Amino acid sequence: MNGAAVARGPWLMRLVLLVIGVGALVGGVGYGVRTAEGLVGAGLMPAVAGVVMVAASLWDGANAFRKERASAAAVGATNAPAEAQGAAEELDVFGRNAGQRNRAVVLVFAVILLAVVLSYIVGLLLALTAMVVVLLKFIENMPWKVALVGGAGAFLFGYLVFGVALNVPLPAGMLGLV
Repeated sequence: MNGAAVARGPWLMRLVLLVIGVGALVGGVGYGVRTAEGLVGAGLMPAVAGVVMVAASLWDGANAFRKERASAAAVGATNAPAEAQGAAEELDVFGRNAGQRNRAVVLVFAVILLAVVLSYIVGLLLALTAMVVVLLKFIENMPWKVALVGGAGAFLFGYLVFGVALNVPLPAGMLGLV
């Protein structure tokens, strides 16, 4: 695009999210979105999540493509690649640059993976509670009080909505704690 460098990382991430979304959609439909009795099937939520991921990745990709074309046209018209370089280092609303945002994304995926593994040991609710606390404290740099209240809120929400209201059997893990 007129000699302007295209950041490959965000495009790769959009592609990964698109593939995961398609996989969730196909898997959810495979499980069945409805039962024979016409009730909600086991695959409804994965299918809905897949549709949301596919739509979000396509929407984000289209917006990024438009912005890159407009940026390339502006750079070509003004012949000022230094301005484009400065725009690439813009800070987000939290004051993070592109490198910090990319690091946060990798850490979030690592924490999610750790929570999945941990759920087999301590159970789903405790693993998700720990995940929320870690994300709030170490990724979002919130105070401990906020992180612990967020974790407690996630635990209560999961227990009350899924365990009590919907009567969904929640995995208790090898330790059988909750």
